[in-house]
Amino acid sequence: MPDIIPRLLIIDDQPASVGLLLAYLEGLGIDLLVALNGEDGLRIAGEGQPDLILLDVQMPLLDGFSVCRRLKADSHTRHIPVIFLSAAIEIEDKLQGFAAGGADYITKPFAEQEVMARVFLQLGDRQRLETLTTRTPDEVAIEPKGRQVGQRGRRIFQEAVSHLTRQLVDPPGLIELAHAVGTNERRLTQIFRQQVGMSAYEYLQQLRLERGRGLLRETDLQVQLISDQVGYRNAGDFTRAFRRHFGVTPRQYRRGQLDDEHDQLEEDFAQGL
Repeated sequence: MPDIIPRLLIIDDQPASVGLLLAYLEGLGIDLLVALNGEDGLRIAGEGQPDLILLDVQMPLLDGFSVCRRLKADSHTRHIPVIFLSAAIEIEDKLQGFAAGGADYITKPFAEQEVMARVFLQLGDRQRLETLTTRTPDEVAIEPKGRQVGQRGRRIFQEAVSHLTRQLVDPPGLIELAHAVGTNERRLTQIFRQQVGMSAYEYLQQLRLERGRGLLRETDLQVQLISDQVGYRNAGDFTRAFRRHFGVTPRQYRRGQLDDEHDQLEEDFAQGL
């Protein structure tokens, strides 16, 4: 029997989140599709018939819950398992996702091993699921056989995102990046414009801010150290960019996360959990 390459569709309006997921999942023998809004996601799901969908909840116009309900109402897509992606950690949000037809729920900012584990579980890949606790992602990866994965432009995009994700602090220049992924700078810029509507280095800023937001939420590192780790020359530049993108300063974001956790603890205590 010929090998069958599983197909996965990512539906998320945040280019930085898409970039991280592509970086996590590339090289695992999975055909990756991307949609940056709910309507495109529904269309691609119907046409591409993926084996699994990673679906962001917070999207404009058509949110993830609405997309999932429409997928489950269509006989052509109702069989596709959906994993929700959301920054919301409240149990009510998770229950709403399951009620809409979701098979699983991953909270943002997500960890690479968790994403891989839940993807392998839904794809029925027990062997690679079991190896996650003892082997690195590079060891787990299995190269696709029999055919190329996706279109060449999408593959170039995925490889470029992987390079940028690994080198947030000291990224390659545009010419160097283009040569590293087997194209030229003009073609690379065109591919990024087609995929995510921005240049490679506009996308790099999205990746840096998304990584910074994760560090603010998951660590108690000072803002200056976080800005260094995600490639900003000083905390002021990081703060201004973060506020433009997320609408709050890094310190306000961290304070809001702590307040949310405190409220959740009080609610759990009141319910005897």
